[in-house]
Formats: sequence, C-alpha cells, structure tokens
Amino acid sequence: MYPFLLPDIFGKTIALYDLMIVIGVFFMFIYVANRFDKTDGFSKKQTNLLLIILGISLIFALLFSYIFDGVFHSIKEGELTFGSITFFGGLIGGIASFLILLKYFYKGDNNDIKKIMNTIITGVVLAHVFGRIGCFFAGCCYGIPTDSFLGVYFPSNHVSHTLYGDTSIFPTQLFEAFFLLVLFVVLNKVKKVKTFEIETYMIGYGIWRILIEFIRGDDRGNLFPLITTQYNTYPTPSQFISVLMIIFGVHLLRKMLKQKELTT
Repeated sequence: MYPFLLPDIFGKTIALYDLMIVIGVFFMFIYVANRFDKTDGFSKKQTNLLLIILGISLIFALLFSYIFDGVFHSIKEGELTFGSITFFGGLIGGIASFLILLKYFYKGDNNDIKKIMNTIITGVVLAHVFGRIGCFFAGCCYGIPTDSFLGVYFPSNHVSHTLYGDTSIFPTQLFEAFFLLVLFVVLNKVKKVKTFEIETYMIGYGIWRILIEFIRGDDRGNLFPLITTQYNTYPTPSQFISVLMIIFGVHLLRKMLKQKELTT
C-alpha cells in the first residue's frame, strides 16, 4: 500500500493528510450545527454564536497542538524542535479555549453548557475519524511489525523500513479510525449514553488509547519507564494522559449519577 499520496488538483498538490483534516472539520461543523438546531433546541442566533466560538477554539486547538508537541520533543531532544502536531495537545487546548469563550461570550445556564459540550465532543470524534485516515495517508502514527493478515507495507522510503526493515506493520491509524467511527455511532445513537457523552468519551477513548499505544511503532517517548519491550518503553505520554482522562471521566460520571439520583 502507498499511504503518502499527493493528488494534483487545479495544478496544485494537496497533501491528503491536510485534505482529510479539512473534510473532518467540515463534517464536524455540519453535525454540530444540525444537532444544536434540531436536537438541542437552540435558536439560530445561539447556534451561530456557538459555531463562531467553535471556529475560534479550533484555531487555539491547532496552536496548542503545535506547542504541546514541540515542547515535548524539545525536552526529549535537548533543543528546540517544532513542526508537528499532536491530538491530545489540540484536544486539551481546544476544549479549554471553548469553555473560556463560552464563559465570556455565551449567556446560558449550566444545563446549556453540559448539552453544548456533549454535542461538541461527539462532533470532535467524527472529525477525529477523518484525521486518523489522514494519518494513514501521511504515514505517521504507524504500528509495530506484524506477520498477520492485518499488516500493510509502507513505501520503501518510509521511516518504518529504517527501523524494522522490509516488513509489514500494523495500520494503527485505520484501527483507530474504525474505533472512533463506532464510538461516534454509540455517542450519537445509543440512548443509554445520552447526556453522558463527555464521560463516555473520556473513559472509552482513554482505555482505547492506552491499548493502541502498545502496538504503535513510532517513537512515543516515555515519562516514567516501567515496561520495556522490543519496540518501545511504556508508559508513553499519551498513556499517561489517557489514565488522567479515565479518572476524570469516572469522577464526572459518578457526579452526574449522584445528581440524577437526588432529582428522582
């Protein structure tokens, strides 16, 4: 397979990673706007304001993603190293920015904020599906070598050949894209998780990310080395953040369930 394709559109080459990110953001906005208007019951004026806030937050998310990844790699390399982005950095920065902007520019009650965040996080999952497909096209976030039928061969100039030789590796990007698609359907369609979308996401994606890291073949780095395997040392920074996500998600879920019991 050749996951680094650059199509020629109107005389210009466009990286498919960038294209998939744009497509993901587009569908996220369509989903969020439709849910705000038709399901959450917000007025057109409220919906438009929320979409503007979301758009501004995405800019901050990109900036935080760039800085977060750069700081980590700079510490690791011992010199300033910027240029790539990371999902968790963007997620943390984007949500923080969105909540701050909501506080100062949106007039509503706490129930509105919970409803808004449930919708936003479900939209983020949808965008992330396309983002991970983009990772596959770009050849980043690849897996460890495998002899199973699930393995794929990247181009001969791909970094995996330098690390592991001429062998197939797990397409972890596609595994995660499939998981995220299932998670999106669950958050959007399963009635039992309605009003608990944020908590379900934090716990579900946190568990998934911890597990998928074990078959990631790219250099994940480590914080407190506890496990060393043939390919990596664990836990990785993403696993550490995922543990915090799960703990916070469980805390929010327990809090929500207690509030529900008190009102019934």
